[in-house]
Amino acid sequence: MILQVKLNHRKLLDGMLALCGVPQEKFRTICSSIDKLDKQTFEQIKKEMVEEKGLTEEMADKIGTFVGQRGAPVELLSKLKQEGSKFLENSESELALNELEVLFKSLEKSKCIDKVVFDLSLARGLDYYTGVIFEAVFKGAAQVFSFIFCNFKSLEDCMFRQ
Repeated sequence: MILQVKLNHRKLLDGMLALCGVPQEKFRTICSSIDKLDKQTFEQIKKEMVEEKGLTEEMADKIGTFVGQRGAPVELLSKLKQEGSKFLENSESELALNELEVLFKSLEKSKCIDKVVFDLSLARGLDYYTGVIFEAVFKGAAQVFSFIFCNFKSLEDCMFRQ
């Protein structure tokens, strides 16, 4: 089996949604839509965000430009921190990028960064996810299993999925 760890940051998601013009009271419900991208196409998710959750087409399209980004952590982080990046216009996003930079440096020193994918579509709609979001996926078996945890305070906050 092959282990892959996908990660994102809750504050980066919230900043992204703010940059796309999503009202703050819709952040969690939109995150729950984004969270389905590993099972549905963006067009299906866009339809849900517009028709069921009240976003404009323009907002949904902007979200689509962000959530399609995934890749090697250091390279994608560098791209997101470039001068002129929209993420640097939002204080929460900027804080998240700085926290991710510290994490990625530690992962490089630990020589395990090659197992990590920085994935802007990784989202959770629950309020207690406030920082880095991890999803470890074991591939190579008949099924894919993953577990998610994020700044959890107790084992009950750790969520397992199949």
